[in-house]
Amino acid sequence: MGTATQLTYAECVERMRAAREAAATLPSVLWQASGDELAQGMETLGELSAVAEGAEAAITIEALDRGEPALQAPPQTAREWVSAHHRRYAVAGASRLVRVAEACRESRHRILRDAVVSGRVSIGTAQVALSEMRLLKPHLNPEAVDSVWEGLMTLGECHDARTVRRLREELLARYGAEGSLDDSEERAARGVSLSSGKEIAPGLWEYLLRISRSGRAVLEAAIGPLSAPAPVDGEPDLRPHDQRRAEALIAVIGRAQAAGDRTWSSTKAQVFVTVSLEDLQRRAGSGRLLGGLTTGELATPETVRRWACDATIIPTVLGSRGEVVDLGRAERWFTPAQIKRLWLRDRHCTYPGCDAPASWCDAHHLVHWADGGATDITNAALLCQRHHTAVHTQRFHGWLDRDHHGGEQVVWDRTRGAYDHALARLDSGLDRASGDDTHHRR
Repeated sequence: MGTATQLTYAECVERMRAAREAAATLPSVLWQASGDELAQGMETLGELSAVAEGAEAAITIEALDRGEPALQAPPQTAREWVSAHHRRYAVAGASRLVRVAEACRESRHRILRDAVVSGRVSIGTAQVALSEMRLLKPHLNPEAVDSVWEGLMTLGECHDARTVRRLREELLARYGAEGSLDDSEERAARGVSLSSGKEIAPGLWEYLLRISRSGRAVLEAAIGPLSAPAPVDGEPDLRPHDQRRAEALIAVIGRAQAAGDRTWSSTKAQVFVTVSLEDLQRRAGSGRLLGGLTTGELATPETVRRWACDATIIPTVLGSRGEVVDLGRAERWFTPAQIKRLWLRDRHCTYPGCDAPASWCDAHHLVHWADGGATDITNAALLCQRHHTAVHTQRFHGWLDRDHHGGEQVVWDRTRGAYDHALARLDSGLDRASGDDTHHRR
């Protein structure tokens, strides 16, 4: 870093000592300052702290480049060298500084080094950014790596490490290789679990629930409206927040049990999601959730496409300039009457080997509506939630097959990517010779 007046190293150290003495004296003369001057002093200290931390990183990088720790008697590790010469760095702090300094020495981390040494980004934030990049880089388009670094560093200037960590999904959606955000959802789905519960007090049980991003969106949409405070006769609802949420979950389960083998008498809780038309058709980018605790969170492209089969998911499809080109409405999707006919036709989940009852299943578009598929029962199949997810993520292809006696059965090609091949045949006009009814377009 250059200054208007070029200083020697010795002059820099001398001035830093003077700054230290001024900061040590400051508390005893605060009575002299006006309110505006107090604010100015705080701003100056903030700038000094940031620049000082950058200088610490620069010294550590230089020491490592020269091999100074190994030249000590006895030889020291880099962490020991930092701890020996910096009174505020305990073992953990010294290790963090050394890790960042070692990363900054690598030519591929030029952007990181510039941000850290200048004091624009703190050591703590830099360490989080390094961890995030280790996770992200295998899934990024190679040409986007520098852009992601720039984004992380720009964000790190104004926000804390927690905010940088939360950026991961946004970066995957924008700069990730094709399918990377979907892959992350698929990996998360393998970790979904619900414990059998343990009794923690007489009559009180504790369960541990782990759910994926899409599962959380559905859960919050279901219990959100029911968990709001509900005053009775003007008396406030004094139930704690977590109690209201637990009771809302029990209420949702009770409603499902009451429905039994019938379709829901009223719509389930609705999930609203915005997505660009291009992203939906290309299965790229991401959707963004609206409403409730999950507002602003992302949904993967395949999750949005799967949700679009459900009348309780309201997709708002946006054009290239952000204008609404298609607003999903509950009555537009498979109606209760259509679903009852599917129950009679399919009886259970149509996925090979699965006999999950019809009341557990979703109505799935065999040719997705975003690809021009019609919302009628000849373009529909019952799938349980597990296999509905599998069909979308693995891109399986299904079609309605008729026998000579007029019977109908959904047949599945479980070759990964079979749906895309079938769609390509449709687009080229090469439909099945059998006159497959699932190829209807809107």
